[in-house]
Amino acid sequence: MGFFSWNCRGCGESIKAPYSLPKEIAWQNKAVAIDPDGGIQTGEYDGYGSIAGRLDDPMEIWHLKCWKEAGKPEHFEQASEYAEDQGFFYEFPSKEE
Repeated sequence: MGFFSWNCRGCGESIKAPYSLPKEIAWQNKAVAIDPDGGIQTGEYDGYGSIAGRLDDPMEIWHLKCWKEAGKPEHFEQASEYAEDQGFFYEFPSKEE
């Protein structure tokens, strides 16, 4: 199975895979997932559907930073949408621009 990811419920950016991740956006790899039963999973996203070794659909996914800024919500509201960039195939501006 290839890369896939979800968009953060806070900022709308994808949860990033750790591979070749620019340090300026490395925080976008740390995630929180809330399942419909109220379970919360935190950790680094691996790019293949798991945070800290486990992840199931449907989930509400947040970047850890965005989740904290939103007051650390604990209740599932709606499933996050799949990210078009798959958490890996995104453009990051070079320092020369």
